[in-house]
Amino acid sequence: MKGLIGKKIGMTQVFNDEGNLVPVTVIDVNTCLVVGKRTPEKDQYSAVTVGFGEIREKLLNKPQLGFFKKASATPRRHLREFRVTAEEAAAFNVGDAVKADMFAKGELVDVTGVTKGRGFSGVMRRWSFKGSQTKTHGTHEYQRHPGAIGQRKTPGRTYPNKKMPGHYGVERNTTQNLTVVDVDVEKGLVLVKGTVAGHNDGIVIVRPSIKVAMRAAHKAAR
Repeated sequence: MKGLIGKKIGMTQVFNDEGNLVPVTVIDVNTCLVVGKRTPEKDQYSAVTVGFGEIREKLLNKPQLGFFKKASATPRRHLREFRVTAEEAAAFNVGDAVKADMFAKGELVDVTGVTKGRGFSGVMRRWSFKGSQTKTHGTHEYQRHPGAIGQRKTPGRTYPNKKMPGHYGVERNTTQNLTVVDVDVEKGLVLVKGTVAGHNDGIVIVRPSIKVAMRAAHKAAR
């Protein structure tokens, strides 16, 4: 499963070939670099380690700096390992730049990011509860409450995983089957249709659609 590490620049809109206005998320993948490889002979599996974002050597600790020096690779701030076949791994060399043309216009991709943090939130914001509509029989100031959470004497407790108020956001989220609207190789930009989890300047992972790959595998197995 190939992929790229990128930075979410923000959202804009472009016109597609049919003349329709399409909202897109701009992802910067300009500084992606191959910093390591995994081989079946040494590591029992095949993969490529990709680094993103420049970083000064003085900001790295000795184990991190030793990893990059041993691989003779330029230090990178963010690292991610992508599983590939042995044949695909042979096409990559440590130090090679991984460009935006890994993905083509019209291709479906999955984008993984970390959602925005929204602090401690109530059930209506966190879980989209409708809230109480009762305003009679002495009920007041209860429109935004979660309602009953227990089951009387038996079992006499609240079940785990009950949807209640709590910390909302800062969760790993993957948006699947986003269409690549355009690719700018010179600037290292990938434009995908729709929204992507996370704030601007957040780190995201762009990979080919897993559902498309599974459908192709099932079709080939028939």
